[in-house]
Amino acid sequence: MRRWRVGTLSLGILLIVLGIVLLVARFRQAAILSALLAWWPLLLVLIGGEILVYLYTAKEPEPTIKYDFFSIFFIAVMIFCSIGLYGLTATGMLDKICRAAASSNMAVDVPPYKTAADGGIKNIVVSAPRGSLEIKRSSTLEVTSFGQAVVTAADREEAAALLAQNRVVMQREGDTLFVRYPAAAYPGSFAPHIREISHTLLLPAHTAVEITSCGNYIDLDLDSRAVGQNWLIKGSGRIDITVDAAADLTIIAHVGNLHQLGGSADWQTEERKNTRAGQDISYQGTVHWGTGKNILTVMLEHGEINVNEL
Repeated sequence: MRRWRVGTLSLGILLIVLGIVLLVARFRQAAILSALLAWWPLLLVLIGGEILVYLYTAKEPEPTIKYDFFSIFFIAVMIFCSIGLYGLTATGMLDKICRAAASSNMAVDVPPYKTAADGGIKNIVVSAPRGSLEIKRSSTLEVTSFGQAVVTAADREEAAALLAQNRVVMQREGDTLFVRYPAAAYPGSFAPHIREISHTLLLPAHTAVEITSCGNYIDLDLDSRAVGQNWLIKGSGRIDITVDAAADLTIIAHVGNLHQLGGSADWQTEERKNTRAGQDISYQGTVHWGTGKNILTVMLEHGEINVNEL
């Protein structure tokens, strides 16, 4: 009497189909993960069909189906896999996993964005981004922002759309131009996201500038040739300032401790004993070049400021 081991035919068909699909995908560069996961219920149909086909095609009057260790193990694995796949599908995790598998990290240029800063603009207020920001002097009467980013996305079109949603916003209110960088949130490994981003901001020299970290820990690289009169930086982060030896610049830094003052600059420090209750700043460091007519004030809560001379 011939006995049928449940799962033998199903496993054979499954391996043949999977091999063919993978072979076709290799030569055609097709994304097949989504298609395979979409058809996972056929696993149960295949096992049930195998049993019914054998029962109806068997020549014995009482055909015997063998449920040995292999059959029980194979069926158990298929059932648990099916339950798991159903749970992933119902919660939306399966689509996220497929998207993550199809995504890759790619370097993308942040498109430039600019606006005119004519004589009517007296102040520029910059809400610094989370990440790297480099500020240089503009050779024109324009405020220009551009940069580079590392984006996790399925293709460059998706990466470009993601950067477009997180682009800088420049808005004029009276004689003040507000430059706002969005704080790109990290949505998790399964969704397209911006892994790293660095911005470069070109500012004209005729305006007063205020730069705030807005709760972010900023990484600011400042060229002193961009600094005009009445500049203010406040918040937390790492601030690197490169100063030309021929500059007319005074830097006044308010910090919580002297270890926050770094670089090759010759800091002149003093303790501020008249600070308000609850204020962290307790020291002032000053350094100047030339006549010191351009004044940069730094209110640093946490982090460090490094001033180096060219």
